[in-house]
Amino acid sequence: MWLPMTLLVCISMICLGMFETQKLSTHLLSSPCTIVKSELSDVGTCTLCDYSVPSNCQVHPIATARILVNFHHQHVEKNITGNVWYCKTSESQDPCQPLVGYLDQFSLDLRELKVSSMPPSAPVPCTTADVMNHVMHAEGKKEATCYYSSRDEHGEAVWLSLPSPGLVDHAWFQDHVEYPVLMALSSLVLLTLLLACLAVEGAELYFSGIV
Repeated sequence: MWLPMTLLVCISMICLGMFETQKLSTHLLSSPCTIVKSELSDVGTCTLCDYSVPSNCQVHPIATARILVNFHHQHVEKNITGNVWYCKTSESQDPCQPLVGYLDQFSLDLRELKVSSMPPSAPVPCTTADVMNHVMHAEGKKEATCYYSSRDEHGEAVWLSLPSPGLVDHAWFQDHVEYPVLMALSSLVLLTLLLACLAVEGAELYFSGIV
């Protein structure tokens, strides 16, 4: 009985160690970059209606976009082409979602450009006009600095604004779900073993008459 439990504990600890190693070895790096081109894709429409009778409805087209940037990754010999995403998960969410589900460049721009000459945002995020405005603003920069994860050697997620370390980790683990799955399963196994040990200990105390 103790041998399988010991093996489970050891395997779980190794899996948790792998997750923490990946997390601790992920660093935020920066590099001068060149904007190559941008791609805009229509997602759908969001229809908002008021409560008047008859109701007045407004249709807002929703879009997603990415900017391709060329930069030098510190751990790669040749320059790579990375992706700066705007509203990356709009295609998999309700177009009328009031919040951006994936914290990408669009979210960073909303924080930095609160006081600017850009037109006011629509009632819902990621409208085609908003996305185009943000993309055009990014393309208008004479000199761009790209921020990326040290473990992301393919440029899956790159930012033109300084992101938080937690955002970088979240983006990388979202594209590599095997590590969060290992952590979740290992934590579940350890929690189950702990509860089982407590249950056995409680049963022994009960039958011994102590409790």
